[in-house]
Amino acid sequence: MASRFGLSARKEPRQERGRRRVTRLLRAAEQVIAESGYEGATMCAIARRGGSAVGSLYQFFPNKDALADALRESFTKEYEEFWRVGRLGGQKLEVEPLTERLLTFPVAMAQRHPAFLPLLDLPPSRHSHRRHERMRRRIAAILRLGRPWLSRAQALRLAGVLRQVLKAFLTLYARATPTERQRIVEEFKLLLAAYLHARLKE
Repeated sequence: MASRFGLSARKEPRQERGRRRVTRLLRAAEQVIAESGYEGATMCAIARRGGSAVGSLYQFFPNKDALADALRESFTKEYEEFWRVGRLGGQKLEVEPLTERLLTFPVAMAQRHPAFLPLLDLPPSRHSHRRHERMRRRIAAILRLGRPWLSRAQALRLAGVLRQVLKAFLTLYARATPTERQRIVEEFKLLLAAYLHARLKE
């Protein structure tokens, strides 16, 4: 079994029944992690919540880190769809609507996926850099679509900054009280709008 986030290779289901089981187990993992935290979640509790024997869980996920990595990959895919070229206003790319969507989407992700915020503080896995690069390129593509005068290097640099700002936003949002969270959103709206206005004008 691999050390923390070295990640042993997980078995991919080949049949529809196996894929449904994996989906059910991932949903169970989200629930258990949200309730107990990542350190407190156990493979036995996840298997029990997913209605499977623990051996069945290990068949697809050799350890809890592999489960967490699978969840983070699923979150990345949702982000990639959000950043798909054309989804954020295309050539208009107006700063205020863009800023609003940049912050409301991760909040919606946190509401939709109970393990989204608890998994933020985990150390990177060997797949993290690849996922981050995918995201950076997606964001850069949107920026260049709305501002064709941006060079590829400029767009990638801006995309990297935006990704880091959103990461900082989520870190503060996760640790804030429910009443403080909306204030955190408003502060980051000011920050992102100022940055985007400065960088997206010709």
